[in-house]
Amino acid sequence: MKLITALVITLVLTCFSGVQAADKKMETTDEARFELLEKGVVLDNKTGFMWATEDNGKDINWNDAKAYCENYKGGGFTDWQMPDQAQLGTLYDAEKKNKDGYGLATDLITITDCCPWAADFSMNGAGIFSFKTGRRPWGYMADTKQLRALPFRQEVIKDQVLTDTKKHDMPDHKTM
Repeated sequence: MKLITALVITLVLTCFSGVQAADKKMETTDEARFELLEKGVVLDNKTGFMWATEDNGKDINWNDAKAYCENYKGGGFTDWQMPDQAQLGTLYDAEKKNKDGYGLATDLITITDCCPWAADFSMNGAGIFSFKTGRRPWGYMADTKQLRALPFRQEVIKDQVLTDTKKHDMPDHKTM
């Protein structure tokens, strides 16, 4: 009888510790999605995208935001660009709010206001991504209020390309 009791207790403890281990593995997997690399770079292991650890920190128009992204040198890389709305959307998580109430999927990236510019543009304006709402509005390229630049680069493609990452070349509005 003592042997059966000992076996039952061992079995219960083994099952319970297995559940705890599975929970920890699940937590680690979620936390491991984003990895802080050296020199101001965060890698999203789910998408293979690299992000600057912070935006430019002040109001900025679309042309200056594009130039800021393209001139960013984080991690020693020189091929940074402005992300499109879909790429910015991969960072959005409505369930996870940072200290400022923005829905960023990681605390490793800091945005100083709600809305980074996006590379999407047309004759009517340029794309924006709102980390307050997850919406993808459009704005006039000369607007600056609450608009930021968040540099992005595509390091690795995992399984499939999530979005079209073609460079959008826009003539400088001063020469038009």
